[in-house]
Amino acid sequence: MTDNTPQFVDDLRSAAPAYFEELQKLEPTAVIDLFEVRLTQAVNNVEETLYYHPGTNDLVANIVFNGKTYPAVPVEMTGLETSGKGMIARPTLKVANANGAISSLIVQQNYNPLKAQVVRIRTFKKFLDAVNFSGGNATADPAAKTEEVWYIDRVADENLAFVEFELTARLDLTNLELPRRQVTEFCPWRYRGTECGYVAKRYFQVDDIEISKAEMQSLATINSLTFDQAVDKFDVCGKRVSSCRLRFPDNEGKNDVSIPFGGFLGSRVQA
Repeated sequence: MTDNTPQFVDDLRSAAPAYFEELQKLEPTAVIDLFEVRLTQAVNNVEETLYYHPGTNDLVANIVFNGKTYPAVPVEMTGLETSGKGMIARPTLKVANANGAISSLIVQQNYNPLKAQVVRIRTFKKFLDAVNFSGGNATADPAAKTEEVWYIDRVADENLAFVEFELTARLDLTNLELPRRQVTEFCPWRYRGTECGYVAKRYFQVDDIEISKAEMQSLATINSLTFDQAVDKFDVCGKRVSSCRLRFPDNEGKNDVSIPFGGFLGSRVQA
């Protein structure tokens, strides 16, 4: 799962086959949860990644996975349950605040934790780096993992014992600025622009009636325009899928290249 976008099970299995092979065993090795809090200068006033592991399964020393060191810190993520009712989960990440360590990061060092990316990595003990074991580890595999990506939406609680962050999916972030593209039946691309890509010397009226070169020259003469000026004025796209098909007759099934129609066919029934 990336940015809380589910993937098909077959896709995940092909991406991390060793992980899923271990997961399906009757007696797999210990499950290891690792956490990364990724802060950026643009969003959080600092460029830094904080690494944690909760110290469960009798693993209280630092853990090295994929070359990164995760110190043992009391940390807990809850509320990861999914729902079929369309509700986006809002889990919480609770981190120990011993001696005000987390509070001091936020206050004294001017960290802004909001919108920071939180990644939960799940793997198994057998896949940890060889440096974690006195005799090495022949089964170390940094690709044997799954990841979930969340974002800090607010500080839910802060006291001497812990700091609790409420997390959310990217699309549910407060004040998230979504792209302004509208869902409409008409194509939004500028005619003959970059996204449209139409460069042919065939011309049409807005109702998809073709204008011959001779007719275009006549329009230019009548309106005291150059030929190119007449094309700019009278060659108009109707912005319908039918308009796009007229201009790209060799696409759609003939050369495996789709038409560059930018509208949404399902937004209304096309005539």
